[in-house]
Amino acid sequence: MKGAIYYTILREETQKGSLHHMAGEKLLGLALQKEYGRDLAFEPRAKGEYGKPFFTLQPDIHYNISHSGKYVMCIFAGQPVGIDVQEHRPARFEGILKRTVPGELAEEILSAEDVEQAFYREWVRREAYIKWTGQGLSEDMRTLDMTLGCGQMLELGSGYSGAVWSRSPLELTFTEVPEAAELP
Repeated sequence: MKGAIYYTILREETQKGSLHHMAGEKLLGLALQKEYGRDLAFEPRAKGEYGKPFFTLQPDIHYNISHSGKYVMCIFAGQPVGIDVQEHRPARFEGILKRTVPGELAEEILSAEDVEQAFYREWVRREAYIKWTGQGLSEDMRTLDMTLGCGQMLELGSGYSGAVWSRSPLELTFTEVPEAAELP
């Protein structure tokens, strides 16, 4: 099964505030047109019980959006899908890990040669997973059954991690869109 990722790299001055959301919506509209020949303005959307958006009249078109730092990404697939991208920033990893992963995994991450890289790799996997299931943060992230579905790591620039989660492996294609915040 195929998955189409559309992404943009924002200039530094556009990486703040609501521009991430605006760029995500523009990517969504552009990708929907290119992949399915449909106009976003005529596709009603709703949100599931935990807030995952979906097209009410197109149940076979699944999408998800993520943004962090300079990246804004939108994925489309013929099955439920979740995507997450995170800019690496200094953090108190130990405290976050206690709330988000099982104890033995937290220890493994904290003893990794590159703790920041190990932390963000696991973080984006878990975020993509909960976005895939549509349950969001209603679940205790420490008890997720990460054996369900299929996770794929994304190769991004230095200082970023990204992941996609779906029921079965996706053959991913990538389309870069110039500064989506400036699209008409």
